[in-house]
Amino acid sequence: MCGFAGVIAFDERYRCSAEQLARMSASVAHRGPDGEGSWISAGGDISTARPHAALAHRRLAILDPDPRANQPFADARGRQLVFNGEIYNFRELRKELSSLRPDDPWRTECDTEVLLAAYDAWGERCVEKFDGMFAFALWDAPAGALFLARDRMGQKPLYLAVAPPRSGAAAAGGAAGAIAFASELSALRVLPWVDASTDFSALGHYLRWGYIPAPLTICQGCQKLPPARWMRVRAGGVEVERYFDPNDAGPDAPSTGGTRGASGVGGDVLIGSRVRDVVTSAVRRQLISDVPLGCFLSGGIDSSIVAAAMKTSAPRGQDVLTFSIGFDDPRYDETRHAAEVARHLGTRHQQFTVRPDAAADLPKLARVFAEPFGDSSALPTHYLAREARRHVKVALSGDGGDELFGGYDRYRALWLTESFAAMPPRLRQIATSKLWERLPGGAHPKSKVARVKRMLASIHLSAGERYDSYVRLFDDATAAELLPDEAAVAAAPWLGREFAALADGRDVVRTAMALDRVTYLPDDLHCKVDRAAMLHALEVRSPFMDPAVVSFAAGLSTEDLFGVRGGRSAFMQSPMTAPAKRLLREAFAADLPPTVFKRPKMGFAVPIGDWLRTDLRPLLHDALTASGSFASRHLHRPTINRLLSEHDQQRQDHAQRLYALLMLELWWRVERA
Repeated sequence: MCGFAGVIAFDERYRCSAEQLARMSASVAHRGPDGEGSWISAGGDISTARPHAALAHRRLAILDPDPRANQPFADARGRQLVFNGEIYNFRELRKELSSLRPDDPWRTECDTEVLLAAYDAWGERCVEKFDGMFAFALWDAPAGALFLARDRMGQKPLYLAVAPPRSGAAAAGGAAGAIAFASELSALRVLPWVDASTDFSALGHYLRWGYIPAPLTICQGCQKLPPARWMRVRAGGVEVERYFDPNDAGPDAPSTGGTRGASGVGGDVLIGSRVRDVVTSAVRRQLISDVPLGCFLSGGIDSSIVAAAMKTSAPRGQDVLTFSIGFDDPRYDETRHAAEVARHLGTRHQQFTVRPDAAADLPKLARVFAEPFGDSSALPTHYLAREARRHVKVALSGDGGDELFGGYDRYRALWLTESFAAMPPRLRQIATSKLWERLPGGAHPKSKVARVKRMLASIHLSAGERYDSYVRLFDDATAAELLPDEAAVAAAPWLGREFAALADGRDVVRTAMALDRVTYLPDDLHCKVDRAAMLHALEVRSPFMDPAVVSFAAGLSTEDLFGVRGGRSAFMQSPMTAPAKRLLREAFAADLPPTVFKRPKMGFAVPIGDWLRTDLRPLLHDALTASGSFASRHLHRPTINRLLSEHDQQRQDHAQRLYALLMLELWWRVERA
């Protein structure tokens, strides 16, 4: 796990100086405290088609800590590599490559050298062989080409900025004057030619969903390389190709007939057995490390399963280290549940009670994200990573279990409301009469009443619009009121369009899950974990993101996920009672305490709503109402004041909306610092 940055200039105007490269490197220094390196090509005569190249790397040493594995890493053919992540199957690939290049000695015991050799052997197809999380930039000097790639599920980030070619040069095929790349957006802002002005279309996405989806960034002149893509850049053009689809079922998935066998109970047993096998195998593959390794443990289903599989897979006699954090507020404290699981499994458990200083910590998060990020669970992730890093360099997590195995209430709500068309006319009339608006309570957005109200309020919408309404921060009307800008308004239909594009051949539940895998999972959850953990130089691995697990889960039907046979009418007989993540529950029931599967889903959260009325209130009000604030320049002040007033007086819970606005403001302060 590391951080990198660099520039390839095909036009002399975009040469990267040693001072600029050093500043780019410094901006990602927190990602790799164990070593640093840089390389600038000698000469680089643009007129003779020899581009100028500059690469920088900060290393967190996980495999082969020997300095010989430091980066930039070069091969005998003059190629240079900077790499962030881990290739879990590098030893298997090394054996295969050794048979192809018997006369080439290996210099290290690390995956970096294997990655470079794999490119030499298989070209761009090498990424299809990698089982891991990665982003890398490989300067192929003999070919005059830069090769960039990002892992299948978007666990590791890769930001880009492309400069136009010299005046009068042909732009056909996406010709570039230069390309800059980095693990974090802040590194690109170092370069004077990068347009860092605010992209208001991206801001429109942020206000609606709390994150900025790839390929957009908050900067007009920067972009994210989406997950599962490789990019080749030459002076004459840019190629981009997608090499993996997380929604395509693998050959052994139930939908292909590889696992189900007989229908009904017997088929369920076969599927459950296969779930156990693929998840346990994924955990085993991700235990490779030359440094101490542990596991995040909340006591919920996903993290408990990872800890159980880790205990099963660890070498005999080796302790499994687990980590959990708690808060003084019992509503947000899961430590007793985590401790129960740790005792059951026999792990060496570390439990931390955190007394947050959010006013001091939120600016740190704003700096490391380097663009607005509105998911408040970044704060507890930051605290957990900080404490775990005192003991280990690597931690496994349960991220992705919900998106693969049907863990969110919104999936079941979609299926239930899809059945509205089959209701008797009288029931449909009652459902659309808005009598539900009179239900008492529901001020807190996660209360049961609030969720029922939200579901009934959307019952008349299309499936894509319903899904959109479940995951929104601000509705279109309020977003347009806050930010009356054409580009921001244009962002409004984005998620509905994405839903419709994935709906062919899928029911509403599988469409929503497919959409989460390509939007919310990489651009919110993986982004959150990467930045919050790498702020403390902690590598976090997610076994549920193993390609075998992902491809298997993509073949599960809605009936498989919820254990309901007989289609929509059968589900209507027990609405919202189908167990979330049923297959995971059944596959690992014998390994964990029954309470793991009985308690309600809690989520990884902090009492941000209360804090915004108390400890964080001065910071919030000062940030949003100051004369030089982003809000005062670009947002509608009366709407801001209304949100603050309603939240302070507890007439509405605007916690997540105000948190998102606060992080927007803190990002603005960091950018201007």
